[in-house]
Amino acid sequence: MTDGKQAGRSGGRRRGVVGPGADAPSLRPLDALVVVLVETDGAGNAGSVARLCGNFGVELRLVRPNCALHSREALRMAHPREATLEQAEPFGTLAEALHDCDFSLGTSGKIRDALAAEPLDIQRAALLFPAPGARLGLVFGNERVGLAAEDAARCDRTLRLPTPGPVESFNLASAVAVTLTLFAEATRGEVAGRAPTGDRAKLLRALVTLAERRGARSLSEGRLAEIVGKMDLSARDITLLLQLLDGPRTPPDP
Repeated sequence: MTDGKQAGRSGGRRRGVVGPGADAPSLRPLDALVVVLVETDGAGNAGSVARLCGNFGVELRLVRPNCALHSREALRMAHPREATLEQAEPFGTLAEALHDCDFSLGTSGKIRDALAAEPLDIQRAALLFPAPGARLGLVFGNERVGLAAEDAARCDRTLRLPTPGPVESFNLASAVAVTLTLFAEATRGEVAGRAPTGDRAKLLRALVTLAERRGARSLSEGRLAEIVGKMDLSARDITLLLQLLDGPRTPPDP
């Protein structure tokens, strides 16, 4: 009897407990995403985010960290992803950390543009998910002061997270967890994702040509590029828009 109890405590798997190898066909690693922490103060926060990156299959990058990444607290909170912190090479600037990201999202509860927009949800995350072969950088600022204005300006877009209660901001690790959960839920099943850079360039050229034909001098290429950058379009969306901009085709002669 004693041997059976002991085996139940340590040797055998408890009923109802799913092991790490169990299939979850509707979930997939978010290896196209990169979490970037800027000027993180807390070693525990850095460790917690390292573990979250392991949960979701995401790469972690750090910009000018203000904490000891190899400290006992950081490694304890990172377990079992200690190697993520031990092997992390800090970046000197946000631009360097985002060097291979095709699009970047800064999170903030203070930046005006982020406050003016609707908070991130599953539907928006699906539209922002990168196209195959592309990468999306998710940028999180300092725990006390948030994302600095100059770093927010380096991001392609800033957004806020949903906080329906009286407290308007998350702590750092919670903010990363909420963001990654929204993207994980958004990728269940088929996801169109954000159109590739090449497709967006085709749309921009078509809009520039149309503006020139119409004599719309206020719509410069730079202004149109800004507008296209703000549009969360899939490749199929762009195909439909290009067909529309191409205008009605003349029917062939009988």
